[in-house]
Amino acid sequence: MSEFVKRTITAFFMIIIAFVLIKFLPLIYFSVILFLLISGAAYEFIRLCNPEKYSYSLIFFIGFIVALSFTFKQPDLKMAIIIVVFFIGMVFLFKERQKRDLTTFIRDIGIHFLIVFYIYVPLYFLFELKKIGPNYLFFLIFVIAIGDSGAYFLGSVIGKHKIYPVASPKKSLEGVIAAIFFASISGWLSKLIFPVDVTLWVAIVTGGIIGFISQVSDPVESLFKRAANKKDSGSILPGHGGILDRVDSYIFCAPILFYIIEYFWK
Repeated sequence: MSEFVKRTITAFFMIIIAFVLIKFLPLIYFSVILFLLISGAAYEFIRLCNPEKYSYSLIFFIGFIVALSFTFKQPDLKMAIIIVVFFIGMVFLFKERQKRDLTTFIRDIGIHFLIVFYIYVPLYFLFELKKIGPNYLFFLIFVIAIGDSGAYFLGSVIGKHKIYPVASPKKSLEGVIAAIFFASISGWLSKLIFPVDVTLWVAIVTGGIIGFISQVSDPVESLFKRAANKKDSGSILPGHGGILDRVDSYIFCAPILFYIIEYFWK
């Protein structure tokens, strides 16, 4: 089976599953699925970073506290962050038994902090968008997908000015401009297909902003893969790599869209 066919079949099933989960699943069950999904991304991230000392149970505990914070508001996010930072510190305090262990301490503990602030917290804003209404999450997915597609196809044809030579050698300034343009148009289309409570022009401008942010979010995740000398974060999705590869654009885009809605749409 060709790579293109595998990618197409996988993408088709991902779209169907995502639509059903977002449209019909109650919030509590959606949170459970999201927790498992983000934990899968966190697992891939820890394998990419390959710290000397790490604890999967600590990582999932971190995710569980963040999930409780977003789902039930108990503890609130500020308290949740304090709790997980405390437990990370405490675990490493007991892990470092000899002075020579300190040679990798900063890197190891830093990776665990990154899992909190780079993986779990930003991606759980997908839950916040679902809570506002399924169509707001569909808006995000639709805008990112169309913007990325426009960037890929137009960038492949006319892209000459490379802007991320290390993270994403194929990404160009022309591709970023195309992403902003197509994401803006898709903001308009998304409002028609998935009605949201916002004016047409605000939806267009928001689409453009998300299109630009997506072109930053994706390459940042690529830096971790380049540093680890890996093409993909994993192989669980045939033709698409790992879970982290599929959600990398949402790491920056989900929280930014949430706050755009909170402070500008309303």
